[in-house]
Amino acid sequence: MILSKFKPQLSILLAMVILATLALPVFAVEYNTGVKVSQYVKYGNFAGSGTGLESFNDYNWLKLEATSISGKEVTLLSTGEYKNGTALPGNGMTSVWNVETGADNGVPNTQGPIIAANLNQGDSIPPPGTYVVNQTESRTYLGVSRSVSILIVTVSSPDYNSTLTYIYDKLSGMLLESSTLTTTQAQPQPVTSTYSYSIIETNIFGSNPSPTVPEFSSQILLVIAVAIVISLIATIAFSKKAKS
Repeated sequence: MILSKFKPQLSILLAMVILATLALPVFAVEYNTGVKVSQYVKYGNFAGSGTGLESFNDYNWLKLEATSISGKEVTLLSTGEYKNGTALPGNGMTSVWNVETGADNGVPNTQGPIIAANLNQGDSIPPPGTYVVNQTESRTYLGVSRSVSILIVTVSSPDYNSTLTYIYDKLSGMLLESSTLTTTQAQPQPVTSTYSYSIIETNIFGSNPSPTVPEFSSQILLVIAVAIVISLIATIAFSKKAKS
């Protein structure tokens, strides 16, 4: 008897649930490349402290350039030199990054130099089941305001605690800066090690203007849509109940 009174509302609810299910693919994250051939990012401001990280202070610059793009894969050419003018290890080598699988030359790799374009807060960063974008915001690099996707990773063990921060340009997916702080539980007192570097030159900003309208993650949009549907159904139900 009670169910029959609300049969119209239940029908509407069922229809909305079906529509929401059908809409899920629309809200699914799409992993696409954002960088273009010949675009590059050049890093500098290298700094390191702690055992094994002092060598970062000898770095002068490191450049990553997109030499080819095929579907979800971006080939990056690495060049760089020490402050004394000699080439960095790996100078002239290329690697193929897949922004959909998170693989480097076919091998799953986390915290790479490039991710998919236009990822929002809460979106997963491949490889699957590893990390998600912690937040998106606007930051200024080289005098240009850019929307960025921020990844903060905390790794803890009985021996050490590490916090790794990676900031990616949202539209191109290229890494803009990185820093790591590690504290080792050594005796007689903990030992802290750090390293960091950031962008000093690029040509990605001119062709990829930063959006001015805030964007929401697909999960947030879905929650909002479901909340609106539930609110409408509740309003209709209570309105009809009041009239009866």
